[in-house]
Amino acid sequence: MRGMWMVARREIIVRGTSKSYLIGLIASVVLVGLITMLPNLLQGGSEYSAAVVGTDSEALAEAIPAAGETVDTKIEVTELDSVAAAEKAVKNDEYDFAIIDNETVMSTGSINQDVDALISSVHQSIASQRQLTEAGFDANEVNQALQVDPLEKETFESDDAAARQGIAYFVVIILFFMVMMPTMYVASGVVEEKSSRIVEILLSSLKTWQLLCGKVLGLGVLGFINLVAPISVGLVAGKATGALDMLPSGLASTVLTALIWWVLGFSFFAAMAGSLASLVSRQEDMNSAIGPITMLMIAVYAVASVYVWMPTETVARVLSFVPPFSMLLMPVRDAAGDAPWWQQTISGVLMAAGCVAMFMIGSFIYRRSIMLTGSKVKLSQVFKKAA
Repeated sequence: MRGMWMVARREIIVRGTSKSYLIGLIASVVLVGLITMLPNLLQGGSEYSAAVVGTDSEALAEAIPAAGETVDTKIEVTELDSVAAAEKAVKNDEYDFAIIDNETVMSTGSINQDVDALISSVHQSIASQRQLTEAGFDANEVNQALQVDPLEKETFESDDAAARQGIAYFVVIILFFMVMMPTMYVASGVVEEKSSRIVEILLSSLKTWQLLCGKVLGLGVLGFINLVAPISVGLVAGKATGALDMLPSGLASTVLTALIWWVLGFSFFAAMAGSLASLVSRQEDMNSAIGPITMLMIAVYAVASVYVWMPTETVARVLSFVPPFSMLLMPVRDAAGDAPWWQQTISGVLMAAGCVAMFMIGSFIYRRSIMLTGSKVKLSQVFKKAA
């Protein structure tokens, strides 16, 4: 295993420190963080300052902040001595608004709708209480009459199928592109080493399976980092802004299992890409060599894109056990809540077995074609030579 780790370490150091990789990683992290925090930034602040003058100012100064806390809005209220002082302070933007004699609200612009509704409710409550007291009713009896028990809340589980389907589609897109990009890097690296004849030097001290597996492992680590870093930033930002609370329950497991499916999907396609890329000696011929991989990946993505909206259909359930379609369809079913743990386990074991088989076949093709330079080597030649 030492030789394989040496190759993996070389790939991580060389490609992981390249400007293109670092810029791409930083850009994706920043972009995901901004997208997650954008709704909160557009919503604006939830802290306000107010001034009260004259009638009911003491009651307003106590009631408004208390009412604001019930809707997670902080409102600091200050009692001022005169209307002129309040008007000047509002015009100088020292306060967002001022309430004069519990009759007039001063502001330099429109007040937030929620805050406006809040102060209107407090105004009516305090004014009603004062007017009843002035009409001769006992203050204690008025307070007791105005005290109303809050509404009891009974919450039903909402139909979040649409939200789950949307998130599943997002997971499909992310997994597809995050598997495709490092897979192409594996193919490109194999062709580059073969065309420059570096592979001949490497194989003088390494075995072919060590070179192929080490390359897949090294680029897989970089791809995994490129996937986990933005997701981690998105989860932290979503937790800080409360965006995660708006997502359907149980999606944390979907994110975690998606990472496992990425590892399996990348291993499958990277082994295939490395072996087929070894058939050619020029970068210009790489696309034709890995054409079968591209077609297969597009087919997997196309099927998943269709059945992401129909995750309970028989076709989706069957293909979620068939490698490599399971790479995308099982996370889709998981997001929809249609995949119990034992089905995911069976599908994962089958996908892992497919990866092992692909590495065995890929190593065989790689070993018999990597040293053959010149025109493209046909698969029939490789297996004919073996026979």
